[in-house]
Amino acid sequence: MPDQTQQTSLVIADIHLQPNQLQHPINQTFLRFLQQKAIHAQRLYILGDLFEVWLGDDIGLQQYPTEIQALKELSNSGTELYLQYGNRDFLMRKRFQQASGVHLLADEYTLTIGDREVLILHGDQLCTDDIDYQKMRRIFRNPIIQWLFLHLPKSKRIKIGEKMRQESIQAGKTKNAEIMDITEEALQALLQRHPGCTTVIHGHTHKPAQHTHHFNGQDYQRYVLSDWRPATQYLSLTADGIETHEFE
Repeated sequence: MPDQTQQTSLVIADIHLQPNQLQHPINQTFLRFLQQKAIHAQRLYILGDLFEVWLGDDIGLQQYPTEIQALKELSNSGTELYLQYGNRDFLMRKRFQQASGVHLLADEYTLTIGDREVLILHGDQLCTDDIDYQKMRRIFRNPIIQWLFLHLPKSKRIKIGEKMRQESIQAGKTKNAEIMDITEEALQALLQRHPGCTTVIHGHTHKPAQHTHHFNGQDYQRYVLSDWRPATQYLSLTADGIETHEFE
């Protein structure tokens, strides 16, 4: 990867593009963001849940054709595109990458921005108090389970996907909000896995904020991105620092 020191990167998360709804406000805003903001950046990092649902490349490429084409055009224009899996769209594969020009990143990925090591991730793995969710996450991330699911007929996968979306919505209404946030223990464990990183950027919780944590005599900055319902927040990363922006 090219040197990142003197270049501008943009970071977004939790867009939740709606399938087969090109005129939806979120989809329209995302297309404008690519055309008006991302095109001027060297890199765009998407930290998971770009799509509301992704049930395999064969279905996803049909449900989001305009958005996929817009990403490809942005990639062709010279902006490098990088994406991490979210908890709703972790089944993107090679056909998606080829069609969109997006490069998939590991769940935990370190960037060098100036003299700062910045760790980016979706963030759901840090919500360890939500025991039921973490169990489901381990199941859904199992390669064997994914292989079996992707070999089901399209109609079956669409039905399962819709059922899971409804269950997720219902669970979000009934769960204690605190257990759906990250835990200090998980954050400390994350930082221990990535010594040298003093800045963490993630999404998932839909609780935009900037936090300062103090562990073992060291200060750490944690940036939490908003989803785009209705906020349209993004970060810019340069050698001079990290800034939060709102896209109208």
